[in-house]
Amino acid sequence: MSLRIAAFDPADDTTCGEAAAIMRLASLAETPDMPALSPRRYVARFRNPQLGERRLGFLARLDGVAVGAGLLILPDEQNREAAMIELHVLPTHRRRGVGRALHDRLTGIIRAENRSTVLANTSESLPGGPARPGDGSAFAAALGYQRASTAHGQLLDLRDVPAERLLARVTPHTGGYSPVVWSGDVPEADVADIAYLNARLIEDAPTGDLEWEAEKPDPSVIRNYERTYRDKGSTLFHAAMRDDRTGRLVAWTMIEQLDDPSSWGWQQITLVDPAHRGHRLGLAVKLHNHLQVRARAPELHHVHTWNSDANHHMIAINAELGFRPSGATVDWQIHLR
Repeated sequence: MSLRIAAFDPADDTTCGEAAAIMRLASLAETPDMPALSPRRYVARFRNPQLGERRLGFLARLDGVAVGAGLLILPDEQNREAAMIELHVLPTHRRRGVGRALHDRLTGIIRAENRSTVLANTSESLPGGPARPGDGSAFAAALGYQRASTAHGQLLDLRDVPAERLLARVTPHTGGYSPVVWSGDVPEADVADIAYLNARLIEDAPTGDLEWEAEKPDPSVIRNYERTYRDKGSTLFHAAMRDDRTGRLVAWTMIEQLDDPSSWGWQQITLVDPAHRGHRLGLAVKLHNHLQVRARAPELHHVHTWNSDANHHMIAINAELGFRPSGATVDWQIHLR
């Protein structure tokens, strides 16, 4: 048996396509309850770094056949002591040392860069949710990683949400604020407000023991995210609440509609400026966005979201909307020195 691991150029369609195909099949095995995503989305994992980071791709070949893929993410501005890794091995070729060899190759680079913390994530089942095998979690634990944070996945069918009735109940609490909805890029006049809210996510949302610095409140971060979403073929739907007194956007939510299947979307960020909490703005922006999606993308039915198990407030909001348990995403962490 001959195992060879080599870096590849993400611009090379052949090798990047091989890695994307492995990631897709591995993900289907780990989360069989989720849809099969398009190869385009996995290719974008390698080709679309965020600002101030590098992404390195690796292929593992067993007797010449591509059976494993690795992605190494190296932040170079913030979180310079850390690195993130993704390891994917075809289900038919697991327990042959491929994953461990990929891990050794990637952590060797991390050590050479004098980085001390490695982060990774895996999928697991939740009580009341569909069964997931949990192979990734068993592998992370065997390598010595520690659980740092757990996010509860939840799934919603937009056709079941009584959005109008719930909005009528919430609106009396939102006096002094006006809803704003749009699809696509953030309007230039509002991008600074959105950048501020985006940067608060790590600071405000519970993250357990995860060691990670918040992003800078920089509009260029938002513009780079938008390019990434376009490269994945996503369509973005936003809703916000504007403070009538100052004109600033003080609450924001976003749903990402997948390119394929277009009937599925990810509920991304929902955040309310701490100075404006207590007015039910979080639920209000979600409801306004649900109504927008119904009008502009009636084919989008299933919305999946993640919340830290410590984020009791947002979990309660999602329960009110009708979200049901899906699966858990576990963030793992290990210190190399």
